Amino acid sequence: MKKNSKSITRQYNKPKSMDPMCPEFYGVIIKDKHVKIDTRRYKKFFALPDNKIEIRNTVYYQPSRVHKLDYYCNFFRTRCEMLLEKYNTEFKIAIEAIKTPKQVEDNLRVQLLNTGEDYETAQEIALLKGIKRINPYKYAIKSLYAQFFHQMMAEIDAQTCRVLIPLGFREDDFSKKSFDVFIQSKQGSNAIPFKQFKYYEIYDRAYAVWNFLKHNSKKAYDVLCKHYPEMIYDPDNSYRNVDLVLSVLKLDERYILKVLKELPLFFDEICRLGFGENIDDAKWDYEDYFMNEVKSKISSLEIDQLKEESVCHIYLYRLAIDWNMEVI
Repeated sequence: MKKNSKSITRQYNKPKSMDPMCPEFYGVIIKDKHVKIDTRRYKKFFALPDNKIEIRNTVYYQPSRVHKLDYYCNFFRTRCEMLLEKYNTEFKIAIEAIKTPKQVEDNLRVQLLNTGEDYETAQEIALLKGIKRINPYKYAIKSLYAQFFHQMMAEIDAQTCRVLIPLGFREDDFSKKSFDVFIQSKQGSNAIPFKQFKYYEIYDRAYAVWNFLKHNSKKAYDVLCKHYPEMIYDPDNSYRNVDLVLSVLKLDERYILKVLKELPLFFDEICRLGFGENIDDAKWDYEDYFMNEVKSKISSLEIDQLKEESVCHIYLYRLAIDWNMEVI
């Protein structure tokens, strides 16, 4: 046993490559087409993501996954981040491009004054125009919110099916109930339903809002009023099937952003309870994490090297000028 221990120590302390431009120099070793970590060497350059990786029976640490998205929790989180980016880079710009009542009022006032209209008349006409703009503006904004929210929830449903089907999900018609039943089947004998999940309310509320948007029905309205009355503004309880959802539904940017930021917490619970994933480990326990750390380090060294070469070239150039030498 002592001989084996000494052999392991020698392997640890003598990396094959001493080139700082090589990943092995930092303790990241590619072996059998997989990344393995020499933690003793790695921690000389980087902080260990978790000290438990040093508690093992092997020479090198073998990450549990290859890629970040090999974890289902990371897959769901990334999809929500992509939707958030889509909102900020596309829909938000479109919303901000819609003229507000104040902009309409100000623009018309300037136009009237430029045509020679007196200020009081221009102010009165512009003010009325701005007031008339309020309701069309609110409807246009809420329509874009509704469009994005509907697309967002449909995409989340689609991506959920993308994860579940390879795992054995066979329902032709995906629903919140069939999703719940399937995850319970993955939990074993101590299965708990979605209603007992800490963050289920986030998903359930968003689903109820989406159903109301899709079906525009009194039934969907009643469900939303019963469970999440804060999402409805209808003091007279006068909504009927012939009415528009947007006339009573509270849907704005703040709620959309809240769903996208908090929904991953619900999917984390699903992946922890249904798929046995460790959410904290999923942040780092994959081969690409360690390789990316090293690549970033090497890239910074290359940049520093280029800077040094540039400074050296400038120095030689100036020296040549001082000595009246020909610069090649």
